[in-house]
Amino acid sequence: MDDFLRDLKAKGSGDLNSVMTTLNEGGLCRETLDYWMARGWISVSPSTPLHALAGPNLSREITLREFCGEEAGPPSGESAETEEESISDEDQ
Repeated sequence: MDDFLRDLKAKGSGDLNSVMTTLNEGGLCRETLDYWMARGWISVSPSTPLHALAGPNLSREITLREFCGEEAGPPSGESAETEEESISDEDQ
């Protein structure tokens, strides 16, 4: 996935064969492509369906974790308050 994202950022295109090989499951591949296309990060090339083009919303700053669906956490250097701490504070 790292190579695919790197190619999208640098060249504006990437090989979907590598994505399919990495995910190795048809349903997961479709779900992943739908996720990326819904966010405008990729579009599938009309002339070569195994080739993805960088979408209009793909940012050069996107991280691999974000691209793969991990939610952004708190900024580095800040500690996240846990739900348990939050509930405990409300009880006082």
